[in-house]
Amino acid sequence: MSSSTLKIPLFKLTVEEKGIIHDIKDTVVRISGLPGCLTGEIVDMGDDVLGLVMEFDQESVCALALGSTSKLRMGKTVRARSEPFMVSAGTGCLGRMLTALGEPCDAQEALQDIEKVPVFRAAPSLMDREPIDRMLKTGTKIVDALTPIGLGQRQLILGDRMTGKSAIALDAILNQVDSGIICIYCCIGKSVSGLEKVMSALVAGNAMSFTTVVAATDNAPAAEQYIAPYTAAAIGDWFVERGKDVLVVLDDMTKHAWAYRQLSLLLDRPPGREAYPGDIFYMHTQLMEQAGCFNERHGSGSMTFLALADTQQGDLTGYIPSNLISMCDGQIILSSSIFAEGNRPAVDPQMSLSIVGGRAQRHILRTLAANVRTAHAAYLELVRLSRLSSLTDEARQVVSRGEAIREIFQQGHHVRCSEGELILLLYALREGYLDGMTPGSRKTFVALIGDFAREMHAGVMRHLCDAYELTQDIEDGMQQILKDWQAQEAHDADALVRE
Repeated sequence: MSSSTLKIPLFKLTVEEKGIIHDIKDTVVRISGLPGCLTGEIVDMGDDVLGLVMEFDQESVCALALGSTSKLRMGKTVRARSEPFMVSAGTGCLGRMLTALGEPCDAQEALQDIEKVPVFRAAPSLMDREPIDRMLKTGTKIVDALTPIGLGQRQLILGDRMTGKSAIALDAILNQVDSGIICIYCCIGKSVSGLEKVMSALVAGNAMSFTTVVAATDNAPAAEQYIAPYTAAAIGDWFVERGKDVLVVLDDMTKHAWAYRQLSLLLDRPPGREAYPGDIFYMHTQLMEQAGCFNERHGSGSMTFLALADTQQGDLTGYIPSNLISMCDGQIILSSSIFAEGNRPAVDPQMSLSIVGGRAQRHILRTLAANVRTAHAAYLELVRLSRLSSLTDEARQVVSRGEAIREIFQQGHHVRCSEGELILLLYALREGYLDGMTPGSRKTFVALIGDFAREMHAGVMRHLCDAYELTQDIEDGMQQILKDWQAQEAHDADALVRE
């Protein structure tokens, strides 16, 4: 038989890297072997438990167990996959609650219309970015007037516990109904009851149709709490690449820092200030750089971050708050003293600022809100002085204007204000319409003028929502609204006297 007719069997060779577990410390697993793995890659630990490679040296690899560590044991074989950590993203994620691993946890059917995207990716380059020139309407009057947020901005919300940080961020999501903006709420280290309240508000506000919730509650492993914001950013970036505007709420970054500190100590990394590892600034910067307003090379969309963080007794110089302030485009500061006085939301307008949001604010709104912050500061100073001495008539006018400012910015829980109504209120403030009112009349005016204007002057209100400049026609329209309100108030007062 000639050699040309011989049939040589062919074998399919599969090459695998294998390692052995030789130490398990909470969620951190140390593995010997796996010489070709890289940081951020996935390893298979068997029994549906994956591991995320965090670091390696010449002898071993340290990985985070993404799953139940009860299934792991010493000496178990681990296989390298040589692929990055990926999660599900796509339109099928809207209206769903996912874990930090991208798996549904809302007792519904499996995800449909999704793709796999890498979680840890390089931030878009400077050449992919564009200036921020569009405003995110949050529906919170004091935010939209004094600290406007642009689409693509990184805005920090700081304050002590129980001062209303989550309420402001949640109202921003609820205000995006019919705006076309995709919202992602990332729960990091919150209690299950707190997450249930958020879900109830989203469902009641008809916001789940355009919202994805990524949940890593306080009973979730530290590894999932660490990964959760990166998962949220990866899902958001999928929509950005398809031309969508995305709002991501990170609630909250203090718990995220706690989770990363816990993991770092388990990895035997040397602790630094407040026991945090030295690379925590880089770790948060890597996340925050995902936000921005992008050009056609990156889909022409935008991703806005609202990051929440706790302070201790109003101290803004803490390690994590000061780090986050330095890498964000502004901050909204909530004050415990303002909260104790009964003002809602408890935003401190003197400490809060927005570095880039003013460029996105419409000129008409920027013009009417120009002197509000200064007038409020003068009011606070005079209130302090009035405790020591009596006030002059001029000082009483300043105090009256300050009280009117406080009343205008009062806002109930999940009660949102349209931009047209805010413009009308600021115009009434500028014209001194509220200065001579009694506290009860002022409260009634602020609460009802929006509904009155929409019912009696719908055309003017539509114009206010679209106009860029404060023209004479717009001023005449707002003057007519205020005159009609005065006439109705006088008529109601006469009717009450006759009765």
